[in-house]
Amino acid sequence: MKKWQKAVLSLVTISYLIGLLLILWPRIVDLLISILERFNLDVMTDSQTIIRNYGIGLLILTVVILFVILFTPGQRTNIPISRTKQGRLALSNAGISHFIRTQLSGEGLSNIKVTVKNTRRHKKFYIVADSVYRSYTIEELPRITNTLTMKLTDLLAGVDRAPIKVDMQINQATKGNRKTTRVI
Repeated sequence: MKKWQKAVLSLVTISYLIGLLLILWPRIVDLLISILERFNLDVMTDSQTIIRNYGIGLLILTVVILFVILFTPGQRTNIPISRTKQGRLALSNAGISHFIRTQLSGEGLSNIKVTVKNTRRHKKFYIVADSVYRSYTIEELPRITNTLTMKLTDLLAGVDRAPIKVDMQINQATKGNRKTTRVI
């Protein structure tokens, strides 16, 4: 799970815990209002109005989360090739990424990383690679991308009509720390 997903999930959980706390012990709101009045902060509402508004806010948040879950496209782990009475034949995302690495191995690329985003409507392939001869590889990048797209189209021919998109980046900085020797 990514960091932003953990942060959003923890905020939603905390808001629901506060809502449950207010429903189970509504006297806490009265206690907080009395504490605020001691510090000369005037609160114009009563505890029932605060609890009702908080409940409406949680209801709206729940509906928004439900719509996000329903309308977010699901990621597939494989691409079905054929389905018959005898069984099902599918090509996995790992197999496709190995196919892409094999096709790019003769192009002077190293450290090839492939990310497959496979949904019902799109098949997107994000490729990050390093190259010793960067300027030559960047000039040849349209040819390499078109060749790879055609080979992927041939590999997935007859599966479905989902468009195939190949996005390739050369010599991009990685997030990890690389250890390099230093010559003095």
